[in-house]
Amino acid sequence: MSDYIDIPVKVIRNKGFASLVEWKDGERFRRTIVPVDTVFTDSSQNSYVRESSLTMGIPYGIDWDHRLRDSFVIAGSVVAKGLEESGIWTKEDYQKNPGVVQQAVLGAAREILNDLYGIVRTIPTQEE
Repeated sequence: MSDYIDIPVKVIRNKGFASLVEWKDGERFRRTIVPVDTVFTDSSQNSYVRESSLTMGIPYGIDWDHRLRDSFVIAGSVVAKGLEESGIWTKEDYQKNPGVVQQAVLGAAREILNDLYGIVRTIPTQEE
C-alpha cells in the first residue's frame, strides 16, 4: 500500500522546468508552481501531482484571504434601496430588467469594489 496521495490537477502552462498547476482544495481552487517532472499523466490524459509536491510548490497568485477584510458585507437594505431607486418593485420588473438588477447590486457593492481597487494597487506586478 502506498502512502502517496495523488491529486488531480489541471496544467495551466509549462515553462522550462516548471509547471503551473491548478487543483480544487475543498471548495476553493488553488494554483502553485511545481517542477515539471512532478506532474504525471495517466492513460486517459488526466494530470496528477503528489500532495507532498503541491505542498512544497511555490504558491501562485494573490493570497486574497490575507488581503481582504472579513467585513466585506453588502447589507440587504442597501441592495433593496438600489432596487427601489432603479424601479424594481415587482417580480415582473425583476424579470424584465436583469441588467438593471445587476447594476443595483453592483452599486450596493461600490464600497467593496473601491476597497478592492485600493488593495490591488498596492500589490507589486509579478513577472510571468
